[in-house]
Amino acid sequence: MKKALIIFLSIFLLLSCTKSEENKDKLVISATNFPCYDAARAVFGDKADIKMILPYGGESHSYEPTSEDIIRIMNSDLFISTGGESESYVDKILSSLDKEVINFRLIDNVSLLLIESDEGIVQKEEEEEGEVFDEHVWTSISNEIEIIKSLCEVAISIDPVNADTYIANSDSYISSLIEIKESFEEIIASSKRKTLVVTDRFPLACFASEFGLDYIAAFPGCASESEVSAKTVASLIDYVKDNNIPVVLHMELANTLLSNVVSDETGCKVLEFNSCHNISKREGLEGVTYVDLMKKNIDVIKEALN
Repeated sequence: MKKALIIFLSIFLLLSCTKSEENKDKLVISATNFPCYDAARAVFGDKADIKMILPYGGESHSYEPTSEDIIRIMNSDLFISTGGESESYVDKILSSLDKEVINFRLIDNVSLLLIESDEGIVQKEEEEEGEVFDEHVWTSISNEIEIIKSLCEVAISIDPVNADTYIANSDSYISSLIEIKESFEEIIASSKRKTLVVTDRFPLACFASEFGLDYIAAFPGCASESEVSAKTVASLIDYVKDNNIPVVLHMELANTLLSNVVSDETGCKVLEFNSCHNISKREGLEGVTYVDLMKKNIDVIKEALN
């Protein structure tokens, strides 16, 4: 991170960074990851030049911005971030700039916030010292609706001329989100099971909390560890066998080795649940949205809980 900031400061002294001629009539928006990018795309549409900082397929928890990223952020009319611990570089960048950049943080614009710790993820009214919020707030559909509404207000405040467009875009997207939420509610209400088994990191605490689901996971949260203990593997296998679990889940872009081990030992099926943290390059080129991914998740949940 220090190296990136040094590079930035050097380039900053040599370059004057202005909007390109091509996009001079558009707002410039930078977003740290896919949920931030997709929310901006949903609200602003073609009224803004929107770029995702995290590369397609990249690991957001360990990503460090390039000098080009930092310059892009500096030139932005709006910068959208999750506000989570994995984006600690954001505050360092913003504090180093000689101009103020509006920073819209997802965790500041949602009602459902959970605390992540080594013991797991729980809901608490206030964050205590040494604790951090689970940043995956967008996995709750209700949170995502709130994010879109708040971002629409920001869009109108910085570009009132196009207010009607932003309102229409947001209303249309929110309608799609409401339909998805209702589909999840209907499936989960009538499902045989209420527990998700995840052989991976677990970024779905907000999703599980919203829909009243329990979960068993290889890691208590979106942990930095890449390997699980033999005890954890044995525990997952025993749980799947003892409870006749038909499906275990892994996240998008994940290593499926553990999933396959559990499947081989128990005969269960392995399915992917997309936490919408990032997408592949192919999906990016195809214009895949949060709504598209969540619609696929509806079918996954239906099979996993029945």
